[in-house]
Amino acid sequence: MPRLPAFPHFSYPVTREIQWRVESLAYLAAFLAVVILIPVNYALTGYETVSVTNQDYNYIPNNWYYRFAPRPKPGSHCDPHMFTIGDSFVTNTSILTYKLVTALGSDDGINAKSSINYKGTTLENCDVFYMSVAADARLLTSTIVADIGCTNETGFPIAFSTSYATSFDRVSSNLWQDVNYHLGDMKGYNDLSLNVSLLLYAAGLDLINHVQFMFKNIANGPAVISVSTPYLDGYPPWWCPTTTSAANSTCKTAIPEISLGEATLIGAIGNFINASDAPGLAGNYTLAVTNAMQVTLAAVRTDLGNILPNNMLVNRNPSLINATIAPMFPADPDIVSTLYTGLITPDTAASENSDAWDPVDISEAERYPSNIAVDYLCRTEQHKSPGSILVAVSVATLTFVKTGWAVFLLILTVLAKHAQPEVPIGCRACADYENLEARMREPERRESAIDSAPRLGRLEKEG
Repeated sequence: MPRLPAFPHFSYPVTREIQWRVESLAYLAAFLAVVILIPVNYALTGYETVSVTNQDYNYIPNNWYYRFAPRPKPGSHCDPHMFTIGDSFVTNTSILTYKLVTALGSDDGINAKSSINYKGTTLENCDVFYMSVAADARLLTSTIVADIGCTNETGFPIAFSTSYATSFDRVSSNLWQDVNYHLGDMKGYNDLSLNVSLLLYAAGLDLINHVQFMFKNIANGPAVISVSTPYLDGYPPWWCPTTTSAANSTCKTAIPEISLGEATLIGAIGNFINASDAPGLAGNYTLAVTNAMQVTLAAVRTDLGNILPNNMLVNRNPSLINATIAPMFPADPDIVSTLYTGLITPDTAASENSDAWDPVDISEAERYPSNIAVDYLCRTEQHKSPGSILVAVSVATLTFVKTGWAVFLLILTVLAKHAQPEVPIGCRACADYENLEARMREPERRESAIDSAPRLGRLEKEG
């Protein structure tokens, strides 16, 4: 007697006869799929993401597959750089060094923060809003300070500060020799930063020499002078960032109007001096101070990329320089301003000493608009090792091909069922199993019929 297997088969070769000739099409489609999938999977799995530093926040890797796929949005590959209060930085022009003073939540100073994210914003909405100078006739030192503020027009409202200190420890008849003596290590750079440093140093020397002259030659003359621009509720008269100068033609052409607050004058023994107590002192220091502030304002604006027509460092027009910088001082009319000499006749100043500075045409600087020079943490893709690439591409391609083949058969089956419903599905193992099961149950049905016949007869008699 035939027997059923102990366990039925879990799978059977199910087939359906299809009258269409699709073999060639199927093989061609599979070949094309493999050809297309290999480069696609190479782009998807042949690279690994690594972290790199870049000075461009909008950095996008120059990968070959971006020619066939949408390019990422600028800034999507890099993280913002976080500045905290007290951090130092330079711009991409690299003239001066700045220190972050305040990070504001808004222009009015409300919701000040201890840190702020920077995403490569240009500094076209920034300008100097406060300046101060100090000079000591005994220590032969001077310091120029400028505070800069940025409005919230570009989403980066901050305040930062810069300073330039001058120390005069060499006496010479030619002040430009002293300039080059102190900056001798920078000789040969011939860049924008060197030239501006020379001019700021010359302004500091003018302050030192002028204060020293008043200390020695004026009765009760001060040994130390400290003076600043007054704090105002609004912007100062010279306020003219690039975003403002675009709509206000006056501020970018007029000579910056710098007003001074009350000066602090300190005598040789540390006593405070009133200007009225020193005849001949009033007004003698203002020209040296305003000269220093004018060149500082021009230097900061040049560093910020705020290139205005009234910037004497960019537009070295003699008439503009004469209108901005005082060539002489009333207290000492025999000495011409060192700063003025360097601005109006840089070649003459250089020719007086073989080590003098070699001027560079600042107007040829090409790094505008300026932004803060920082390194951003960015993500880019680099090749895996050859073995890893081979395995990754092979596995990915095989997975795609198997999935595609299953989808192809499913679609073909659905189409065949609709187009050829009369064609049965063939399953030889299924049919054999059903026939075997029917044959085994046939004797049971016969025995059941024999047993039930007498019982039916008795029931008929009783009825």
